[in-house]
Amino acid sequence: MNTSTKDLALRAAYLGATGLVLTESVVGSYWDVARIPYVREVFDRLEYPMYFATMLGVAKAAAVAAIVVPGHPRAEEWAYAGLTFVYGGAAVSHMAVGDEPKTWISPLVFAGLSLASWRLRPPAGRRNPLTLLRRSAHA
Repeated sequence: MNTSTKDLALRAAYLGATGLVLTESVVGSYWDVARIPYVREVFDRLEYPMYFATMLGVAKAAAVAAIVVPGHPRAEEWAYAGLTFVYGGAAVSHMAVGDEPKTWISPLVFAGLSLASWRLRPPAGRRNPLTLLRRSAHA
C-alpha cells in the first residue's frame, strides 16, 4: 500500500470511527438530558439516580464540542478519555447487573471506537473531523 493510499485509508478509518462516536454522543446527550423513557428504564434497572443522566448528557455534549472545535488539544484529550469512560462504564454497569451481552456490547463497541478515533487522529492542527472532509475534497 503506497503512502497516499495508506493516508486515505487512515483518514477514512478516523472519519468513520469519529463520525459514529460523535453521532452516538450527540443523540445520547439529547436522550440523557431529555430523560426519554428508554433512559429512565435503563437508569431504573441500573439503580442510577436520574440526575446522573443530566450529568452524562452535558458531559457528552461537551466532549463533542471539544473534539469538533479545533485548537484545544488538551480538551480534546479529556473528551476522548471521558467518552471512553462513559461508554466503558455503561458496558460494565450492564454486566454488573447481569444484563445479556446484547445490552452491553454496544457501549463496549463505542468505547473501542472512541479509542480508535483518538488513536487515528491526524497530526495536531488538522484534527477537526469537519474540516477533514473539506480538505480531502480539494486534496
